[in-house]
Amino acid sequence: MASTKNSSTASRNYRKPPVAHQFKKGTSGNPKGRPTKKSGQPGFGLGGGIGDRLSAMALDEATRPVTVREGDKVSEIPAMQALIRTMFRAAAQGDTKAARQLLELIGRAESGRTGSALEILQHAVQYQEKWAPIFAQRERENLDPPDTFPHPDDIIIDETTGEVRIDGPISREQAGARKAMREQSIESLRRYFEVEAALAKDPKNKALRREFKELEKYYEFLKQDSERITRHEALRLSRLALEKKALEPDTEIPGSEHGE
Repeated sequence: MASTKNSSTASRNYRKPPVAHQFKKGTSGNPKGRPTKKSGQPGFGLGGGIGDRLSAMALDEATRPVTVREGDKVSEIPAMQALIRTMFRAAAQGDTKAARQLLELIGRAESGRTGSALEILQHAVQYQEKWAPIFAQRERENLDPPDTFPHPDDIIIDETTGEVRIDGPISREQAGARKAMREQSIESLRRYFEVEAALAKDPKNKALRREFKELEKYYEFLKQDSERITRHEALRLSRLALEKKALEPDTEIPGSEHGE
């Protein structure tokens, strides 16, 4: 009977265990909290169907690093890259199907790259056409340039390849940082030549070599900045020459080409 009583008591008080077995106030019964879903793991709700889950798995597997051996060299590369290497190897050995698949893959990649490059080129040309006259007008009136970045003359287009690059600040913050860098570089120029002369006399001096390496960064910046300023000036003079030529009156006498 005693054992029955104890069992009954335990059964009635299962929601209020002894003090020794109760959770302390302010302490969670699950200190680790609810397990978080792994990043990139789709759920079962809206947008988390089997197709989405399979796509996520495929992407995870494509980027998963695998170990490959090439001769005596062992390295880790993404699984997709390893697959493409296998396809190249098979194509080189005469597998026409692998060769055809590779050509299609390369063609799609090249088409996407060309499309992006063309879009960038069109945007660069449109930007120059819009802002170059405005900047030129401000120059003629000796006014500060518009608070717009990048400067049209900093957009450099390779006429042969269509490649676009920007040689200058692309934001107000970068312009401010460039100005501060220019001032600091000019201040360090004298020290640069002093250390350079000292190193010529003592080339093994480690302290001078370390200092010269730091000063070289400022010197190289000034060289590049000078090239940029020179390019801006050359373009400015070119625009002035074109404007002057456009304003010159036509002095040719009508009919002179016929000897009249």
